[in-house]
Amino acid sequence: MKIIFLDIDGVLHVISQGHDEYGGIFHPHLVDNLKYIIDQTDAKIVITSSWRKSSLIIMKEMWAHRNLPGEVIDTTASIYVFKNTNNFQFYNGERELKPTPKFRGYCIPRGCEIEYWLKCNTKHQIQSYVILDDDTDMLLSQQNKFVQCSGNIEDEDCIDIGYGLTKKCAEKAIQILNKI
Repeated sequence: MKIIFLDIDGVLHVISQGHDEYGGIFHPHLVDNLKYIIDQTDAKIVITSSWRKSSLIIMKEMWAHRNLPGEVIDTTASIYVFKNTNNFQFYNGERELKPTPKFRGYCIPRGCEIEYWLKCNTKHQIQSYVILDDDTDMLLSQQNKFVQCSGNIEDEDCIDIGYGLTKKCAEKAIQILNKI
């Protein structure tokens, strides 16, 4: 199985195209680029975006309601850090609907949440994966699997100030997913 770890804001949702009961509607051109990746790779989607906090059920409902491409199979858990007596412990707060807390100005990198998902989901027999995100808080070991969907203002199909899943980003994602 091939997996797309998908952020939404800054990747598909850049300039809102209106609203529905789920929130801002994604730009159709960016959705087309996601469809292109899926058509070329048959990858499944794991939502890493803060949108995941509404629940996997809601994400799947939105995907169906909006007729978005691909299949959402899961969301990553939010990982929290808290102080327990004199030391710090990590907590998988996947049942919590709180924003990921910051501790002294730092938050748990999204790359850690992706790594946690990979470690907990070995049953999927993952052949390859790609991370589509506009932020760069990935682990060093994930850099060759990461496509940054920001800073791409030079891409000919960029629709905003350098954010979004452009065709160039999609091509890079396809190369990563199909390199087995």
